[in-house]
Amino acid sequence: MRRRRVRVQPSKPAMILSLVVGILFVLIGIFVVIPNFGLFGIFWTLIAACIAFSNAAFFFGKGGGGRQIIIEDEIEDLSCDSPRISDAEQRLTELQNLYNKGLITRDEYDAKRAEIIEKL
Repeated sequence: MRRRRVRVQPSKPAMILSLVVGILFVLIGIFVVIPNFGLFGIFWTLIAACIAFSNAAFFFGKGGGGRQIIIEDEIEDLSCDSPRISDAEQRLTELQNLYNKGLITRDEYDAKRAEIIEKL
């Protein structure tokens, strides 16, 4: 049995926006919410800091903040009734569907297609 795991990383503009909003919420927390609401203000500021930190880690970390769709196959049972060709056809069809829907770029499509064909 094969399980498929798909991970999507947000685009660069989405990460920048989230980082800016997180920093803005931290500043609002420090200067407005903590003085007026005490313990709730501390909670607010900590949550905002987590948002800002996680987006900064994504943006400045490995991968550099570009939108990526990562498809990983986890094979649990190696006994497969269908031949390798039909499996490759299925994977190529799914890859084409992702490309047609605009979920992956042409470069990502070409790289993954070459990888699938190479494994034949």
